[in-house]
Amino acid sequence: MRKLTTNEIRKMWLDFFKEKKHHFLEPVSLIPVEDPSLLWINSGVATLKPYFDGRKTPPSPRLTNSQKAIRTNDIENVGVTARHHTMFEMLGNFSIGDYFKKEAISFAWELLTSDKWFAIPTEKLYITVFDEDIEAYEYWINDIGIKQDHIFRLTRDTNFWDVGQGPCGPNTEIFFDRGEKWDKENIGPKLLAEDIENDRYIEIWNIVFSQFNNDGFNNYSELPRKNIDTGAGLERIASIFQDTPTNFETDIFWPTIKQIESICDSKFKYSIENYFDEKIEQTKINTAFKVIADHVRATSFAIADGVFPGNKDRGYIIRRLIRRALMKGMELGINGPFLSTLVINVINAMKDFYPYLLEKQNLIESTILNEEEKFLKTLSKGYEALNKMIENDKKVTGKNALLLFESFGYPIEQTIEIAEDKNVKVDIEEFNYLLEQAKEQARNARKDLKAWDKQNEIFTKIDVDSEFTGWEETKHENAKIVYIFTDDEILSEAADTEVYVILDKTPFYAEKGGQAADTGYLVNNSARAEVIDTQQGPNHQHIHKIQLEGSIKIGDTIDAFVNETKRTLTMKNHSGTHLIHAALREILGETVMQSGSYNDEYGLRMDFTYNDSIKPEELLAAEKLVVEKINEKISRNVYFCSMQDAISKYGALAFFTEKYDDIVRVVKFGEFSSELCGGTHVDNTHDIEDFMITGLESKGSGVYRVKCLTSKQSINEYLNTEFNKLLKLIQEIFAKYENTKSILADQKIEDIIKDAFNKEISKQSIISLKLILEDLSIAIKVYERKVEELLTTQKLEKFKSFEPKINENGTQIIEEKVNGLNIKDMKTLVDEYKNKFEKVIIILTSENTDGNFVVVGVSEKLQLEHSAIEIFKNLPISPKGGGNASLAQGKF
Repeated sequence: MRKLTTNEIRKMWLDFFKEKKHHFLEPVSLIPVEDPSLLWINSGVATLKPYFDGRKTPPSPRLTNSQKAIRTNDIENVGVTARHHTMFEMLGNFSIGDYFKKEAISFAWELLTSDKWFAIPTEKLYITVFDEDIEAYEYWINDIGIKQDHIFRLTRDTNFWDVGQGPCGPNTEIFFDRGEKWDKENIGPKLLAEDIENDRYIEIWNIVFSQFNNDGFNNYSELPRKNIDTGAGLERIASIFQDTPTNFETDIFWPTIKQIESICDSKFKYSIENYFDEKIEQTKINTAFKVIADHVRATSFAIADGVFPGNKDRGYIIRRLIRRALMKGMELGINGPFLSTLVINVINAMKDFYPYLLEKQNLIESTILNEEEKFLKTLSKGYEALNKMIENDKKVTGKNALLLFESFGYPIEQTIEIAEDKNVKVDIEEFNYLLEQAKEQARNARKDLKAWDKQNEIFTKIDVDSEFTGWEETKHENAKIVYIFTDDEILSEAADTEVYVILDKTPFYAEKGGQAADTGYLVNNSARAEVIDTQQGPNHQHIHKIQLEGSIKIGDTIDAFVNETKRTLTMKNHSGTHLIHAALREILGETVMQSGSYNDEYGLRMDFTYNDSIKPEELLAAEKLVVEKINEKISRNVYFCSMQDAISKYGALAFFTEKYDDIVRVVKFGEFSSELCGGTHVDNTHDIEDFMITGLESKGSGVYRVKCLTSKQSINEYLNTEFNKLLKLIQEIFAKYENTKSILADQKIEDIIKDAFNKEISKQSIISLKLILEDLSIAIKVYERKVEELLTTQKLEKFKSFEPKINENGTQIIEEKVNGLNIKDMKTLVDEYKNKFEKVIIILTSENTDGNFVVVGVSEKLQLEHSAIEIFKNLPISPKGGGNASLAQGKF
């Protein structure tokens, strides 16, 4: 059997399916787009869900890809098993309502066994099918010619793909036989027949026959349009062609492992022989190498796609991977940061198919190094915390072990080891229970969100053409109604109801690309309809949701009017989004990458990745730059071209979160901004009129959200509202000052307030008033403390003349009633008497409407003989409270 590199395997797969008229889909980001059910892209098909459930029409009914994916529900298994990874690459071929079982099986067999392609000997391949899927079984037997002893009919547990609601169906799997050396007991095909975990038969291909709809309650119906979903793990196939014991000795990971060997303690080496003559200690060493190699690859890709270490969601996962890999390095005698030095090995192994990794190299390395350094500091704090637990409690509870694990990243193994050295027990059972609870909570966090939509038969049948004319106009006369439907019924006519319609030509923009949907009206002689919403159909049709008064039918002509005020304001904001994106990249650097946006008539917001803090002056500089570009009156140009021309010829920014058509639309504002975009925009930056950043918030894990306004009207309205709001807050503080000014005047506060009241409404005034409010809030707190201290001094003055009496034991005692004082006042008074007399016991009581208080104080030089808390407890008034030898307080 030939030996193939990973790059050769991937290329051969894609070339084969391209030859079979499959459209190649570029790999997209690990961050899901518009899919809250997923934390990560977790499979090759995850990015194609809208095609499978009918919401969108694919660029071709036949598709192929090689998609990176991340699964993190069982990170602990990475490195322990032979083929488990955090990030993996899934080769796929898909049919959306085109070919089905026969062709899918035929394609698989041809690619695997043909001399032109993978040329795997047929006797090395074994098949499993769902036991109720007679059609697939008979095709394998009768057409492909699989021998009876090479195919097994298994149960729903192994051969039926189902994720709850949505498309599902039986699957057939293909296994490669690695031979008897991986089957020491020579069990043979029984391992497959009885689904026994083994290292001999490696699954290399899974074909899902998506032919049913699950309604979410396990009621199944035939899909109106059947699909094929295929997945083949690239790392697994590479291990077959490179004849390695596990995926980790392939050309994907091996250079990284060898690099780790060169920097770790010389006594630690990775051993391939250990898989044939296993030794427990060497297995542990091998596992450490594998974990590091796996985690640094996953982390590098995640950071390149805009995920940075943080405390929640994706950022938490990346932080955990870096910390886990760093701890494994310590097991190999590496005691400092080292993961960032391995990034180049990841890039060299993957750059042929993922060239953008080279551009991101510095960002990836610096981000990992920074996290390593932070974690090493955290580890020392964790060590201190653990030692305190051991010293105070003489044990480590499961709760505390979990605290060390989650807050300090302190591995439970290390906690156990340190505790054992000090003859202290760790409650492992409680730790495991609490850890599993935490994992379950994380797993359930997204269970209420639909992972898949049911395939909608109506959407699969929408085949009418609809042209969007809204780039050039906001009204279109004599548009023809070509489709009418409700949620569950296709109609030929409708009257006085809420319904969906498609027009042959429409100026209404359908919500997408971060731009809000157009609203407006459809009008003819027999009907008037308010367009409530506009959404994109499966084949780029613009579907209008309307509230209909009167009647319409298929073939009617109707005039379409977009709400021009909303459209104009939305265009200003959309163009503003492009400009602020370009400005932030210029001010902060090109590591800034947009990760989402929304524009409507009220304003714009844009999410972007940036792995550093943002200074106020940097934000102001970005705002100023946008205003400059508005004043430069830069014309907007639009180009329709190939993706390659968009990037090379027009300098367009393209993000790996998106799937693009063969022909893309470039929106360009001079040399300042150039992006792929299907939205509507102003003709000239001057049309935006004005620009203002109204807020910046951190979304965690290196993701920020900036909120902005455009147009003079919107900004003036905001300035008026914000100015008055800030002035009101300042006036409220001023009122507090006025109430106590007669007690104590403060010139600084008066000057600050005078400055605020002299401001006129402007952008700069809003910034100034916010700063004034901050200064004033601090100043008023200091002022109020001074006033309180002054009032307290005045209040205590009449109680400062007490003289101590000598009791029968010769001890000085002050025992007095100080009615009207609170606990705080009484403690202040006690302290003054303790300072005045070196040896004195003070007992003060105070009767008030809100309670009766007692405070006992003992001078330091008397505390060996007398204790404040003991005196307090023995008072005849039986007070309730607490304290120590110096001071005790409470109520009676």
